[in-house]
Amino acid sequence: MTKKRRPTSAVRLADSDTMDLAGEWYIALDRENAGIRGKWYARTLSETIALPGSTDEARMGDFVDEQCTDRLSRVWRWIGPAWYQKTVTIPKRWHGKRITLFLERTKDSQVWVDRTWVGSDDSLSTPHEFDLSRKLTPGRHTITILIDNAKLPPVGPCHQVDERTQTNWNGILGRIELRATDKVWLDEIQAHPEHAARMLEDESEEEGEIVRVLTRIENTTRRAVAASVTIRMDVVGRDDAPRIPQKRFTVKLKATTTTLELNVPVPDDVPRWDEFDRTMIRLTASLTTRPLRAGGASKILRDRRTITFGMRTFRTARGQFVVNGRSTFLRGKNDCALFPITGYAPMDKDFWLRHLGIAQDYGINHYRFHSWCPPAAAFLAADELGIYFQVELPNKRGITKPDNHDYTPPKEAYETLDELVGDGGPPAIRTAYLTREGERILKHYGNHPSFVMMTLGNEIGGDTEVMRGMCDHFRSLDRRHLYAMGTNHFHWVIRYREGDDFWVIKGTRPGKHVRGASWETECHIDHRPPSTTVDYAAEMLGVPVPVVGHEMAQFEVYPDYAEIKKYTGVLKARSFEIFRERLKAAGMLDQAMDFHRASGALSVICHREDVEAALRTPGLGGFQMLDLQDFSGQGVALIGMLDVFMESKGLIAPKAWREFCCETVPLLWMTKYTWTNEEVFQGRIRVAHYGPRDLENQVVTWDVTADPCSPLSPKARPASRAARAGNMRGETRAIDIPTGTVTEVDLFSVDLRRIKTAQKLTVTLAVKGTHYRNSYDVWVYPAKAKPAAPKGIVVARTFTKKVQAALAEGARVLLLPKQDTIRKSVRMTFQGSFWSPMFRNRPGRLNPLGEETPGTQGILCDPAHPLFEDFPTEFHTNWQWWQLVKQSRAMILDDTPQSFRPLVQVVDGFDRNHKLGLIAEAKVGKGRLLICSIDLPGLQKHPEARQLLAGLYGYMTSKGFAPEGALDVSTVREIL
Repeated sequence: MTKKRRPTSAVRLADSDTMDLAGEWYIALDRENAGIRGKWYARTLSETIALPGSTDEARMGDFVDEQCTDRLSRVWRWIGPAWYQKTVTIPKRWHGKRITLFLERTKDSQVWVDRTWVGSDDSLSTPHEFDLSRKLTPGRHTITILIDNAKLPPVGPCHQVDERTQTNWNGILGRIELRATDKVWLDEIQAHPEHAARMLEDESEEEGEIVRVLTRIENTTRRAVAASVTIRMDVVGRDDAPRIPQKRFTVKLKATTTTLELNVPVPDDVPRWDEFDRTMIRLTASLTTRPLRAGGASKILRDRRTITFGMRTFRTARGQFVVNGRSTFLRGKNDCALFPITGYAPMDKDFWLRHLGIAQDYGINHYRFHSWCPPAAAFLAADELGIYFQVELPNKRGITKPDNHDYTPPKEAYETLDELVGDGGPPAIRTAYLTREGERILKHYGNHPSFVMMTLGNEIGGDTEVMRGMCDHFRSLDRRHLYAMGTNHFHWVIRYREGDDFWVIKGTRPGKHVRGASWETECHIDHRPPSTTVDYAAEMLGVPVPVVGHEMAQFEVYPDYAEIKKYTGVLKARSFEIFRERLKAAGMLDQAMDFHRASGALSVICHREDVEAALRTPGLGGFQMLDLQDFSGQGVALIGMLDVFMESKGLIAPKAWREFCCETVPLLWMTKYTWTNEEVFQGRIRVAHYGPRDLENQVVTWDVTADPCSPLSPKARPASRAARAGNMRGETRAIDIPTGTVTEVDLFSVDLRRIKTAQKLTVTLAVKGTHYRNSYDVWVYPAKAKPAAPKGIVVARTFTKKVQAALAEGARVLLLPKQDTIRKSVRMTFQGSFWSPMFRNRPGRLNPLGEETPGTQGILCDPAHPLFEDFPTEFHTNWQWWQLVKQSRAMILDDTPQSFRPLVQVVDGFDRNHKLGLIAEAKVGKGRLLICSIDLPGLQKHPEARQLLAGLYGYMTSKGFAPEGALDVSTVREIL
């Protein structure tokens, strides 16, 4: 029998100073947590695993095949100690070198060389590095690593370890290396671009650009050493860039650690890094000592280290973010660590270039990493693309004074999984851990110009003086970034707290949100008649720092069950499978894609209003959407335009999305979406402009179009005559539009009197000579429409015996039931459901009105149906339906035949799957019944309600009113 060859390091030597340990390792799972006592580091392990990777990917641990409805499901799961082992051969040329083990990302770790313990680490955010110099002599050695993902820091269910996001995986990710250096080495280099006084050759000073290079040099020779440090900087990828002179410094190194500050002047015209110009600087530091005598010989010790950085400043001024002196607006998304294929954050740059690049295609220039810090590859990709990062400490627990053991955040503060609740631990230990974690994040990622903001965690509370002290500490270490005590911190007691450089918050005052929707407050999208006039200027008053709208745009979309096949990795969409079976049991599986498309179209409309309300607000710092991408945990929050894989759901193309979400957006200010033909449409044109430079002497064009049969259509009338009439298209006066502003450009108006029938018009604004454009739908209805019931139609408010008798005799009956008489119904909202079923299924979580929490996701209808001949509509909800759906109850039609479908169906939540309707028709006995559960009699002051009622009457008197489905009287009576 041949003995199996053990994994060794002979596979790859990247260069003379690095040994790549990626590949096959031995592994043993420690079910009884007995490995340390049993000295497993001295054993020869038998099973193998490929690293980098995880036990889930290797199909090791417990086959659980979870069937979760509140998150994605793990198939294989291991929570506990796992031992990893590999034999390495140290080359003779490494004799006398400093040798370190580098693990780019893992969980709680301990390391043994042969049988000797050499160290431990528990960082969730940064590499684990171990000095193995004394043990790794030339020859063969065994390295054993214990990773215990059951041993977590006291930080709560942050997204670095949460089962609802990237899972609490076990393994080692990214680079796994042995690194060798001389005994004097460059341990850290930080490049700080600054505008400061600089010394000239004649020893005079002038104001100019410098790079303050902070470096820490370690020395284990046990003696002071004279050395030189040479700093060379080159502009990357720019042939036209100015040359930066190299500079050499003579230094005296201590016998231990030496910290140096080396100021290097740079030309004033060196390119600056931002979202529009992603030019990077490569800095190479070379260290050379004077000859050291040892054992009768002299030796020169050397080290060289290269970093990249950007000439970038990111500060605040007048309540706005300022990058390189120019005001900017953060169009952000949350990244909640959702990686269904791997169950962890991929560590390669190509993944992140694709991942971030897709968001950038949708106009995103900012990422907030929710309670976690991404790997180096993400920063590298963001540097290349020009995206601004807000990272967070891996924390969802309060930060308090050491003696404040009794602090417990209110239940509103955060949600947890049972396995991650645990003991919060002593406050001093948690504070010390998070402080150290923040210091390490700054050390490892601080040079990246994409890294602009950091907070202490998500929705946390505690003692403000401790939290402020932590921010002050980080500020003292690194002023290249802005700091805040948390994201949406103390949201249960809202007020600005001194010490925050910026404020990410759902609202600056109690009940006054800076976002369009919430489950707990009456926000404008669902609680104010629609217009494009809402902004948050009043909410900005008195706030001294930039405000960023927290976790806005949470509008559910019905699942696309075709997505299930994409889950080919460690996580499966069992929730989708379960919800699909529920829909099938409800008899509507054939409508799944229609539900997806209709709810998705409504979600686009609501997302757009959320984004534009923020853009309309002068001085707002930005927003962070939750989300452009689905969140597959916390009840399964399918709120994205993209699925969890960052792939399009087919709801809106990036180009169309960028019309209202990019650096320059023309905005239409109008008081309403529905008009009558006795009015003059009036609109204001504004431009939210955060581009790289001012728009000088700029003109904005406006254009009003309609269906081909409309009197306003260019097909119905020559364009030249339309232009002379002055009510089809036009141009504004030329005006300067400074960058960093929301600029009032001009007014325009359109006389609507020539429109005789109900029409949907489209108003398009375009910044002339650019690709920036935006368009809006408006609806025009005949003002004199006063619908009256035609002869031969029985109109009733209740399903009385008289009505039933009329149907039995063959009558046509229009039933407009009063809202409080509909027995089986659910309350309607205009917007889609907020976030996920978790806000509907928990006792006590009610909407602001104290009623049942709605779960509806908009309407579904056939625009070509004769009912809508005089009521323009799409197949989904749009703004002309706002008053109608807000004053309605969706009838529960579960007891109707499986094939029965209402004319105006309501998409119910995917967890509940009622068959719902607002307008339905049926044969009842010999008669024909049309039921409308919209309170049309009470809405007659609104032209859209008058028009819809007239449409009902017209349809019922037409030959098209011929219901196919039949209902018996008892079924109708049960509903009404």
